[in-house]
Amino acid sequence: MVSQKPKKYLSKSKLSIMSSTLNKGEPISRNQRAIVVILCAMVITIATVATVRMINTQRNNQHKLEQLIKNGDQIQLQKQNDSVLKLQEQIDELKKQVQIKKQSKIAQVIEKTIPRAQAAGSCQEWMNQAGITDTANAYELIMRESGCNPNAVNKSSGACGIGQQLPCGKWSHTWNEPVGAMIDMQGYVMARYGSWANAVAFHNRMNWY
Repeated sequence: MVSQKPKKYLSKSKLSIMSSTLNKGEPISRNQRAIVVILCAMVITIATVATVRMINTQRNNQHKLEQLIKNGDQIQLQKQNDSVLKLQEQIDELKKQVQIKKQSKIAQVIEKTIPRAQAAGSCQEWMNQAGITDTANAYELIMRESGCNPNAVNKSSGACGIGQQLPCGKWSHTWNEPVGAMIDMQGYVMARYGSWANAVAFHNRMNWY
């Protein structure tokens, strides 16, 4: 077994002698010079490592602080967005309620103030006079909307007439004159859906046209 030489350490007495020699300005030996260089290098290395660690610690702390601030800002912004959305929902609900009340009042006024027309003839005769050719789909849609009653008024929305025009009176003919109302209704259906059949199909899905 190969024997290992024991490591040599500088004793306090030797370090004291080196310090005394340096202070007196006496020449130092090569070994002493090497030891001084090593000690200086060790001091520099320790100082450098300590400095790097300190810088890294400061950077990590700064990053953590920035992250905390960022997270706090995001949480605050989310709370503000939630508050805005909730407020907007409340505003929309109030608008909806106001619109319902407004339409209800309009319907009441229409029922009380507009005279009812006394129209002669049947629904089929009115469709023929209005020039409606697809009477099957037209009749289906008319019956769903007003029961082919020229004086029909929706008590909730105020829609009126055979075609339930909304607002009441927006079409060109008198709203409760059956033939004119059907002419206007057909013009609306063709412009919006292209055919009576398409309007009925839409009504099947949405319950309005």
